[in-house]
Amino acid sequence: MNTEQIQQAVNEISAFLAVRDLDDLDYKALEKVAGLKKVDVLVLLGNSIPYTIQCAATAYKNNLCDRILINGGIGHSTEILRQQIRKNEKFADIEVANRAEGDIFFDIMTKIYHIPANKILVENKSTNCGDNAFKAIALLDQLNIKYRALLLIQDPTMQLRTYASFLKYTEHQHVQILNYAPFVPVVDHNLKLINKDINGIWNEQRYLELIMGEIPRLKDDMNGYGPCGKNYIAHVDVPQQIEAQYHKLKSFFNEDLSERSIF
Repeated sequence: MNTEQIQQAVNEISAFLAVRDLDDLDYKALEKVAGLKKVDVLVLLGNSIPYTIQCAATAYKNNLCDRILINGGIGHSTEILRQQIRKNEKFADIEVANRAEGDIFFDIMTKIYHIPANKILVENKSTNCGDNAFKAIALLDQLNIKYRALLLIQDPTMQLRTYASFLKYTEHQHVQILNYAPFVPVVDHNLKLINKDINGIWNEQRYLELIMGEIPRLKDDMNGYGPCGKNYIAHVDVPQQIEAQYHKLKSFFNEDLSERSIF
């Protein structure tokens, strides 16, 4: 593959994963897509990109939701999040040591973005994407919070899998689930991310590792996370074009990104 082909393959996979049902975080976009002026609950999933918190705060201030559920314990990205918080002066008063993603996000949401604490629910025990969905829905049910529409905000590389995880636990309840990937990652002809002013964005090597890891997880086969495999998520249709681009990249990297870096 030449650089242009790699760029195209990466950007196509990225756009597939970074699901955005709404163009903007305002009621006009929500009403156009879903026929709603607000959702019952905005679910902000724990991740390593603090910019996602800003997006959730914007949605709340734009009156897109009645409440926010912050969802995330300690997982594989938690230490990366802690590092991002520590190195940003904006978050100097946020304690991160030994704390769950949900608790860190809550402090940022209330102390930095001034969202009322009584409008936020925190689930801080889940450890992965599927567990996020299971425990978030369980918490809403436990608190007897009625919901017909949820808006999910997550790391763009995990937005589609997060949607499939929540769909697994709500698909028989007639719940409308909407996605807002905070940004759609795009690489330029030098294979550098062009997304600017994204607090906590990955470096290119980690980004590529993340998107390459997502496609196998989304598969509904014995090795994937779908119902015919590990059954962590609802079925996802992976288009043939995305499959083809994934296999081209996989072949190019010889299945081991650490052995063949392009950055």
